[in-house]
Amino acid sequence: MITVEKLHKTIKKRKILCDISFSITKGECVGLLGPNGAGKTTLIKCITGILQHEQGEITFNSAPIMQHKKNIGYLSQHTDFKSWMTCEESLLFFGKLSGVDDEALRENISVVLEEVGLKDKENYKVEQLSGGMKQRLGIAQAILHQPLLLILDEPVSALDPIGRNEVKKLIARLKKRTTIIISTHILDDASEFCDRYIIIKNGMIVGNINDEFQKSDRKRILVKIENSPQAKETLSNTDFEKIEIVSYNTYLLTGVEELELKTVVNDFAQKEINTISIEFYEKGLEEIFLEMVSDT
Repeated sequence: MITVEKLHKTIKKRKILCDISFSITKGECVGLLGPNGAGKTTLIKCITGILQHEQGEITFNSAPIMQHKKNIGYLSQHTDFKSWMTCEESLLFFGKLSGVDDEALRENISVVLEEVGLKDKENYKVEQLSGGMKQRLGIAQAILHQPLLLILDEPVSALDPIGRNEVKKLIARLKKRTTIIISTHILDDASEFCDRYIIIKNGMIVGNINDEFQKSDRKRILVKIENSPQAKETLSNTDFEKIEIVSYNTYLLTGVEELELKTVVNDFAQKEINTISIEFYEKGLEEIFLEMVSDT
């Protein structure tokens, strides 16, 4: 659906994006992850056509993306709503900017407000809305013209826990019918609805995380043993590089090289350590992300 090839962008002689390439298929929800200043917003603005890139290509269904601007819905980090406008007036304003004809606009506004949970707030002024409500109104303007691609730039980062929860539920519903790109640095939120992740740092893609990504760390194992003073003492005399206590009788063991579970179990048996369970340690999204963007 969306293909970005060898994209470069420079602003005020500073390289912001360098050789960015990736593709997104119809129906995916892809997280664009990276630390602040990584280039996420600049990349999004290039995809939406707000910024022009000097090198590379962005296509939508094999055609230049500028031919498909009406098929893209965009929520910026700071939607410029007028505080004195009502929710209905705000959507009328943004709908006309998007080129939606008046009749379709009138029909869509009530439907969209209901979808984002603001049906009874159509006559509320923007200044009367909570942070979560304003963000849902922002998503409402982004989906008002029923886009094929929805791009959300930091949709929950400035919200309190209640507002974040409201917006996350909405995104989960939209995911069922729309292709979505979400830019964020809040990993816990992204993990709730993203199918995969593109990791960006210093304007370059440094990694991709999907279901096939090797999350197991072959140098670390979680092992539960029958608890006894002798077992603990024996375990401390093994050749592991690091031994961490996770709980009462569960340990995280780090080897110098990759470990074999069968070998570890056999070694333990010879040392009279009874193993209850053993498995490779599985990294979480945050740990994988930090490894990819770390400077060390």
